Amino acid sequence: MIRPHDPEPRDAPSKRPDDPVRRRAAARRSLRAAVSLGCARLRAARGGRLGIAMAALISLGYGVMALVLQLDDGTISLEGLLGSAARGLAWAAAGPIALAAAHDRPASDRRDGIEALAAARGISRASLHGARSLAAMMEIARVVALPLAALSALAALLSGSLLLASQHLAYGAALALFGVVSGVTLGGLAAASGRVAGARGRALFLALTLVPWALADLAGDSRWSIPGALGAFLSFAARSAGGPVG
Repeated sequence: MIRPHDPEPRDAPSKRPDDPVRRRAAARRSLRAAVSLGCARLRAARGGRLGIAMAALISLGYGVMALVLQLDDGTISLEGLLGSAARGLAWAAAGPIALAAAHDRPASDRRDGIEALAAARGISRASLHGARSLAAMMEIARVVALPLAALSALAALLSGSLLLASQHLAYGAALALFGVVSGVTLGGLAAASGRVAGARGRALFLALTLVPWALADLAGDSRWSIPGALGAFLSFAARSAGGPVG
């Protein structure tokens, strides 16, 4: 028996060009590509290169100090040293990257044709702003959290006891969380400053960061500012991991 011809061949749902699942998957891939491109462009910026260089110098310096201290006394705790490294990275490494993210990235992307490329791939301007924010958060979190994780692992390896090694690793996990929080806070504020103020984005970012810090410090409670709040979170992370406060 000959089957009648089907005038409307039916494709599998996953192969239909208008399948919403495929559209969402393609949108996610495009957004991930936009975030990766934003990270690469931020690393290539002057502030990005300076932040990475400062992260490397701070990591090397504190690594050498850890080696010297452990050679003198193999059972000494290095948690105070790690906390000092966290504060240094949050200022000297994260700061230049945040300033680079705040320096009118939308105008730079328009000039270099990134917005046109994103539009051709179906990425809206609002999604591109979100990708820039995520890129800034990720880059700042990396230059803070990754060196702290490496220094904590080094401290654990140099520890003279299993208990001290576990304490260093626990404290390192808390410091890595501090790095993530720093990235979300500073990266989000920097990207928003660049979007709102354009070429004056860095000035706005510095004003939003330093002016409330100075006023809150005069009032006797610096926690009502971004640097003070990050410092308070670092102290909280230290207490949670059983490390030194301060």
